[in-house]
Amino acid sequence: MAGYLIQVPAGVTEAQKRRAAELGPSDVTAPASPEALAQAAGLTIVLTEDVTDAFRATCAALAAARRDLEDELRADEGDDFYEEERRKKNAMLQGIDEGILRRSLVVAHK
Repeated sequence: MAGYLIQVPAGVTEAQKRRAAELGPSDVTAPASPEALAQAAGLTIVLTEDVTDAFRATCAALAAARRDLEDELRADEGDDFYEEERRKKNAMLQGIDEGILRRSLVVAHK
């Protein structure tokens, strides 16, 4: 099984964890580690690869595309949804740039 996850890197302060919770996706500061969750599912993690740089590039490209297509997206999605998506992308970029959000590729097996 393989998948991507966004997490708070090890070694951050409690204040940084709270900030990551504000900027990242829901449950980014979940109390259980990926290893504990995998183990509870009967899996063993065999690879964890940091792909934050590529993820940041993707987020930045999506944010730029949303800006470039703002009029069309607002018409299609509505102002509220457009603004929420803009806020989420900008927050994610900020969290990555602050070093408090990390994206990893995780591979596990039974």
